[in-house]
Amino acid sequence: MGRSASSPGARNAARHLADQLITTYRRHWNRPEYVERGRSGHVHYAAVAHVLAGYLHDHPREGRPQDREVLSGQLLPLVSRALRGERLSRQTLEIFIEAFGVRKEHADELRWQWEERIPARVVTGSLPPLEGTPSDRMPRYKTTSLHEFHYLGPDGQPTHHRTVRDIESMVDDLDVYRYRFDSAHVSVERIHGGTPGEPYIIGASQWAVNIRLPRTLKRGQSHTLEFVTRFRNPRFDEPCCRRVAHERFENVTMLVEFHQEKLPRSVWWAQWKDYREPNIIVIGKERAELDSDNTVSHQLAVLDHAVVGFMWEL
Repeated sequence: MGRSASSPGARNAARHLADQLITTYRRHWNRPEYVERGRSGHVHYAAVAHVLAGYLHDHPREGRPQDREVLSGQLLPLVSRALRGERLSRQTLEIFIEAFGVRKEHADELRWQWEERIPARVVTGSLPPLEGTPSDRMPRYKTTSLHEFHYLGPDGQPTHHRTVRDIESMVDDLDVYRYRFDSAHVSVERIHGGTPGEPYIIGASQWAVNIRLPRTLKRGQSHTLEFVTRFRNPRFDEPCCRRVAHERFENVTMLVEFHQEKLPRSVWWAQWKDYREPNIIVIGKERAELDSDNTVSHQLAVLDHAVVGFMWEL
């Protein structure tokens, strides 16, 4: 195949695999009989190694009868390197898939990422928290689905931006969702699920609108918000559309639609170190292609403490 265990595709597959083990396949390894239970949001490497050792004992690889005698402690370095994205061979990936009973659709996606046939589906970073946000403050909700649609006019400037966001309350009294943005020249219009108030400034080049929910959510209840941000006399020098995640988002879709009269010469899907000076630095990008509707889009399973989006040349 010509790809190494430390290639970009292998790292992408490793991040996605780790996230799948935390969420979908956690029940296979986070059991009371293990010495220590994994913390929420983290993979317990020793417990995962225990599962792999048990699988190899019952299903030794062809020509390797010694697999029956392998101990979980011997596999711990392999598990640690793999799930941290340092080294994940195709053979090791297949062992994970078999040992944890990974469903076909998930397994195929992991293989395609390893082979670099599809882009990364999990993007994690180390984006610092917003200024003034207590690090120990419990979030009031989590985002279970986020769809962003960005529309450009014939002058190449944005005209409006539509957001569809599914949230799940983590408290018993959630009645307001705060929407942040970085321009004073916008208005926020309701489509569904909440009534926007007046914009107010919350920091340097940061504004917000409180969207009043139609009902107060209790812990565990879900709600869908849909609203449009309209740009008044926009003059953005930087040709890009970024999504900033200071927390974990799941099921993220980003779409940019270009006007027929101002199509881009080139478009890239990109990741930035930060969205604030002096760290607005692109740390990775890959070319994207327009479809017949003059749009580019990208889907992520997880976006966590990172900045991603599209950038282009007109």
